[in-house]
Amino acid sequence: MPWFDPEDHSRPVINPLEQIAGKYPGMQMPVLPAKAVVFCLGKGLPVLREHYPCHIIMEKLPGFITHSEVLGIEDIPGVCFLHGGYASPQAACTIETLHVLGVREVFLAGLCGGFDRCLSVGDVLLPERILCEEGTSFHYMESPGFAEPRPPIPFDEISSCFEAKGYRVFRKATVTTDAVYRQTYHKESVWREKGCAAVDMEASAIVNLCSLRGMSSTVALMVSDRHPLREGDPAWQWGGTGFTDLCTRFILDCIAFNISLA
Repeated sequence: MPWFDPEDHSRPVINPLEQIAGKYPGMQMPVLPAKAVVFCLGKGLPVLREHYPCHIIMEKLPGFITHSEVLGIEDIPGVCFLHGGYASPQAACTIETLHVLGVREVFLAGLCGGFDRCLSVGDVLLPERILCEEGTSFHYMESPGFAEPRPPIPFDEISSCFEAKGYRVFRKATVTTDAVYRQTYHKESVWREKGCAAVDMEASAIVNLCSLRGMSSTVALMVSDRHPLREGDPAWQWGGTGFTDLCTRFILDCIAFNISLA
C-alpha cells in the first residue's frame, strides 16, 4: 500500500485546527504575522532575545508535538520567530499549525552537513532544489522527488544579501533525511551524483508542506560540519574552532535579512 492515496478524501483523525481550538476553548483563534522565521537550530531564539527587544506573541505554539514559544520584535509587526523542531515530523506539524494561524511566508534557518568537497564549515547554502529522503512528505504526495522552495524575492537577491555579509554562498541542491545513521558512504556518493552537496533533517518536509498549503518558502542552511568523502578520510566531527561564533553570526544575519523585508 502506498503511503499516500490520492483517492483518500477522509478527514484526519487529528488535525491542527482542532488542536488549536482545544488550546483556546471559547476564545477567538489567535492570528500570527504573515511571515515566520523558523529556526531548526537550538540557538535561534536565545540569540534573538539577547540582541533584540522581544515580546511574546504566543507562550507556546499549539500542536501535537510542537511547543515552541513564538516571539516578536518590538516595532517590527510583520514577522514572528520560533523554533521549528527537529526532524521532519515535528517540522511538518509546525508548518501545519502556522498555516492555520495565518502565516503565509516561511524562512527556514538551519544547519547542514556538507559532503561536497567545495564546502567548508560556515558556508551558506540557498538550495533551489531539495531531495526528499524523509518519510513525512510521502504521506502528503505520491512522489516527492525534489522539493523546490518558492521564496518571495528572487534567489539572486537573497544570495547577494548573504554574500554582502561575507559568506561564501552556494545554490547547490541539498537532501533531507530522517535516518542519520544510514548516511553511508555509498548513499552520499549517490546524493552527489544527483547534484546534492549537503544534508539536513527538516528542509524538504517544510518546503513541501509550504507548497501544498500555498505558502512561500526560503531555506538558508549553514554548513556546520564536513563529512569524510570516503573511508579512510579524517573522521567526521561537529563544528570546529570558532563555530559557536559563526552560528551566532548566521542567526543574526538571518534575523536582519527578514527584518529588512518585514
